[in-house]
Amino acid sequence: MSRMIDALCMSGAYPFRYLSMNTEAVASKLASEGFKHCVMFNLTALFHRDPWWANVDFANEDPKVDCTIHKLAVFNPDYEDKVRIREYVKMGYVGFITSPIYHGYRIMRRGVINNLIEALNNGAIVILNLLEDLRQMHRAYSFRYRIMLGELSDALRTLKNTAEKRGEEFRVLLSHFPYNDLANLRSLYSGDVYVDFASSQVLGAPYTHIEELAKLYGVSRLVLSTGFIMKYPKSSILKLQLSKIQDKDKEAISSVNAGRLYGIRT
Repeated sequence: MSRMIDALCMSGAYPFRYLSMNTEAVASKLASEGFKHCVMFNLTALFHRDPWWANVDFANEDPKVDCTIHKLAVFNPDYEDKVRIREYVKMGYVGFITSPIYHGYRIMRRGVINNLIEALNNGAIVILNLLEDLRQMHRAYSFRYRIMLGELSDALRTLKNTAEKRGEEFRVLLSHFPYNDLANLRSLYSGDVYVDFASSQVLGAPYTHIEELAKLYGVSRLVLSTGFIMKYPKSSILKLQLSKIQDKDKEAISSVNAGRLYGIRT
């Protein structure tokens, strides 16, 4: 696998497990594991109801590292508006990452879905469900809000219809979802959506799950995400290498698909 792209990693601070690593250190570590590109968001911004200033600070970071960094703005669609979305695009963000479990909103609320549609019209959306096993989460966040699969399938259909009306590819990534949720979602939503094989466990999903996700969602919609700094980057790489899918499909998953999702030229 050459010129790998990490479709989702993160820098900043995660207070519940005393994790902290700056942007340069994260990208340098990924470069040492063979990644040429990484798509990164700032963890610190995730813990603000209004992530604006944390996003501004992150946009201004410009470390000189061997792994090219493509940035995602943390996005709270229950709080922000269309003006903010356009400003994030001007800052150079390639997409928006949103986490209902941390910001406590329901995806199908009218204001939320309208802001998600606007974000989709301006770049990729990453809907992030969980960063880690719920049993390890702080009591202030544990089970605060969990995406229900019926609601998620309704949201995906709404967003996909919007993309189709504009004649654009549907660029939404479901990241860090447990395998069982992704498998069960397929009975409710059969349309296109990108998924990764990061999971809510620190060590990630078994490599056999990669093979099953490829069957459920198609090889062209599966991407490699490490979840670093919350996960070990080597774990995702080895799971892909150990899976029994064809070598050409491993190449697509490790690079081509994420490049298409984010508009990255490798």
